[in-house]
Amino acid sequence: MKALFGVLCLLGLASLPARADSPGYWAFRPLAPAKPPVLDGDSWAKTGVDRFVLARLRARGLAPNKPVDRRTLIRRACFDLIGLAPTRREVETFISDESPDAYGKLLSQLLASPHYGERWGRHWLDVARFGESHGYESDNERPSAWTYRDAVIRALNADLPFSDFIRWQVAGDVLRGDDPLAVALTGFITSGSTVTNVDGVDREKAKYDKMDDIVSATGSAFLALTVGCARCHDHKYDPIAQRDYYRLVGFFLPGSARDRQIAIGSTGSNVKGLAWNGGNKSKNPLLERGDTEKKSGDVGLGVLAALSPDDGDVTRWIETSEKKSGDGRPGLAHWLTNVDNGAGALAARVIVNRLWQHHFGVGLVRTSNNFGRVGDKPTHPELLDWLAQELIRAGWRLKPIHRLIMTSAVYMQNTTWDRERHDIDSDNKLIWRRQPQRLQAEILRDSIMNTAGTLNRELFGPSVKPWVSNDAIKTGSTNKWPTNVKDGPGTWRRSIYVFMRRSMRVPFFETFDVPDAMQSRGVREETTVATQALLLLNNEFVRAQAKRFAMRLGRLEAKEHRSIVEHAYWLALSRAPTQRELDLSLGLLGSEGQSIENFCHILFALNEFIYVD
Repeated sequence: MKALFGVLCLLGLASLPARADSPGYWAFRPLAPAKPPVLDGDSWAKTGVDRFVLARLRARGLAPNKPVDRRTLIRRACFDLIGLAPTRREVETFISDESPDAYGKLLSQLLASPHYGERWGRHWLDVARFGESHGYESDNERPSAWTYRDAVIRALNADLPFSDFIRWQVAGDVLRGDDPLAVALTGFITSGSTVTNVDGVDREKAKYDKMDDIVSATGSAFLALTVGCARCHDHKYDPIAQRDYYRLVGFFLPGSARDRQIAIGSTGSNVKGLAWNGGNKSKNPLLERGDTEKKSGDVGLGVLAALSPDDGDVTRWIETSEKKSGDGRPGLAHWLTNVDNGAGALAARVIVNRLWQHHFGVGLVRTSNNFGRVGDKPTHPELLDWLAQELIRAGWRLKPIHRLIMTSAVYMQNTTWDRERHDIDSDNKLIWRRQPQRLQAEILRDSIMNTAGTLNRELFGPSVKPWVSNDAIKTGSTNKWPTNVKDGPGTWRRSIYVFMRRSMRVPFFETFDVPDAMQSRGVREETTVATQALLLLNNEFVRAQAKRFAMRLGRLEAKEHRSIVEHAYWLALSRAPTQRELDLSLGLLGSEGQSIENFCHILFALNEFIYVD
């Protein structure tokens, strides 16, 4: 509807809303000195997060849900932080631990897991529009692009301050040229789609298309602003002038993507990685209406005037030691993270909102890639600013914010629904209940393999190609996913390591809404369609994993079916079956023509397997 409204506005058939530069627009304000409200009788609250939420609930006469049981809580926490279900031993240990810090110890364990970076790296790769091919018609492969993905995982596992995470993705090769991680993170600039096979005038247009990809992704990923809308004219809603847009282009215009040797291999060895190669400042034409044939003067370098006290001049941001960088990217990097005089306050709001979104299913600002005028307003603005301040106080480290959110009573609520509260707040914007979340496609695939006992947990390295033969990979003779080649143990790695081709995603991923990586994506679409159920029933990979799952359960006699059912439920759902489930399962296994494999396949298709309460 918002896209339609924008079209109507341009046609003069609807009126524009007040611009985002109107006095006091929330996204551009300094961080408010927010403090959790003091409430009477707030024994429910465990952290400051809860007091902000409870105050809003009480104002509407609502009460929050009670906490979940421990089994549900550990499953929720494990999927949130590492994307894998807890084992039976982990569940039973957690339930039996009566110490007051049992949950805190669990969170420490999960945050220290190397799988944390894989889980949260996948979220960031959506925002970074990461792909391993150029996109468009030719869609040529980028065999060295995986080093950026690995750098993201390593940075998150190390809890690199998010301010550095931003700066290194924009200018790591200049700021920390001797640090392989910083250099590899400049793969953010190169991650987007690229038009190839062009000549003459088309080549210059393709270059500016690439600049648009970079500037748009920079604005969306770090600031949740649709900067790319100012390519052809001043932004219709937000205070982003066309001049601002082209001044940002100037940081990247002299550079290009480049393969270089980076010591980011699994043992610190040098590997070929796709990074950014900066250059010296070049003339930067503003293009009238975005037309390369209509150049209108050199606008130089600069940042968004609406977020700068000095009209976007970057000179002040470049330290003397960094002036060797002719393209000025260090200035942009410092401006993006400066809280007092740059865009740092907005950047902090954006990332804590992303954390909230992936813990709760929706952000405090539901349009997590658009904090501008046509985006949604925050449901809890004071809480958003408080979390941003807590992030900065924690040295921009994300793991303390995870802990702060996950130890709240809000996070630990159960999913109970009732009509009375639904009628008052049908969208659950006041967070009176926990909403079940469907596993992302990659985590669903990982869970199937984890349950079957086939998951290869090897970390890092070049991407794998399911359904592509090893010979085809070695010779480079394939440009698509063949359907006649068997999947195998070599490809049963976590899904973040699966080759990401833009024009042809793995069918399993495409069916379950993995985006095509043609642009930064803050929120994935979540469809519920018949093809998803049909895929789980008929897909060759799922059937093969069900067979492996059955083999994992062992070759037991019919009289041992009870043990099979109980073991299968613990592996698939991290719990014992109820008596009714046990009776139904034993009835199935005792039926003529049914098999343990069929029973295992059924578990993969259960709602409880696909959703996390």
